[in-house]
Amino acid sequence: MVWTGRATRSIRYSLEPVVDLTDLRTAWGPLNLENYAHNLARPDLDLHVVLAKRDRVVLPELSQRFMQRLKDADAQPNILELNCGHYSLAIPPYILLAGLSLKRFLSSAHFGRSGQQFR
Repeated sequence: MVWTGRATRSIRYSLEPVVDLTDLRTAWGPLNLENYAHNLARPDLDLHVVLAKRDRVVLPELSQRFMQRLKDADAQPNILELNCGHYSLAIPPYILLAGLSLKRFLSSAHFGRSGQQFR
């Protein structure tokens, strides 16, 4: 995301003279959720993801690639896509839509897939 996002260009420009994309991926590998898709695809873990369709920080194609990796690992994430950007997600009406979606998700996940109540 640092290499491709418009909002992160200044970070890329500061790193580019000393770090190439391959080295950056290696260094930040532990922070990349794509590397943990199989761990996240547990039958006892319900996932809720909010995506911004016009995100310039985490580009939508990167988010879609991650969602596909989760699905390929047999996860069934609950996905809400909003027609907003990365930062506009934090303002109404998008934050309200995300909050309501999360409330519904948590309410339905309260008893989990196995019928056992979460603590």
